[in-house]
Amino acid sequence: MLEIGCGTGRVLKPLLESGASVVGVDISHEMLALAHNKLASFCDSGALRLLNHNFVYSSIPERFDRVFVTFYTFNYLLSYENALSFLKNIYSSMNDGAVLLMDMFFPSIYHNPAIEGKWQQRYLNLGAKQIRLSDRRTMRGPMEKREQVFEEDGGRQEITTLRRFYDKNETARLLREAGFSSVKFTDVYDSTLFHQLELLEATDRGFLVMGRREAGGGEG
Repeated sequence: MLEIGCGTGRVLKPLLESGASVVGVDISHEMLALAHNKLASFCDSGALRLLNHNFVYSSIPERFDRVFVTFYTFNYLLSYENALSFLKNIYSSMNDGAVLLMDMFFPSIYHNPAIEGKWQQRYLNLGAKQIRLSDRRTMRGPMEKREQVFEEDGGRQEITTLRRFYDKNETARLLREAGFSSVKFTDVYDSTLFHQLELLEATDRGFLVMGRREAGGGEG
């Protein structure tokens, strides 16, 4: 199995505990270091290999039967060209008959337009810590700009991220152009599996998409 956008290992852990051998990929050295610390015993046993790699630019030599793209990783690809390159390189890293599963971002603003441009505040209780989160989102075309301010014990951290919304038609077109077939969608799933801090994503409405590399499909 391959997980792309593995972060600190939230999805890797249950996969490994089920007995699977997994390669976890992320573009962040810091996230991979945290995953290694959390899952060191699996790394030592050879069940887990962690890899710093960006699929926008190339595939990897191994071939996989199951590929997961988690934590809305795909939606941080802001151009159609990068998204297509990403999918083509994943396709090249899959065996015939293999399945790709991605969780996809759906902007909160689309189902609650009143929140656009307005700061929303709430408190997060994480163990003994209480963190105040201020959150503001704006849309420009398919792009969401999300500004977050985390405050705790006088400390303050500001994070700004951009995500692109790919609707189902565009997502299906990208997958088919990359070589995938049997493209299917679902809106009903347990999103807590895919998110490290469920409370931070509680207002999002995502969906899952699945694509298959058919036997004898050739390169995408």
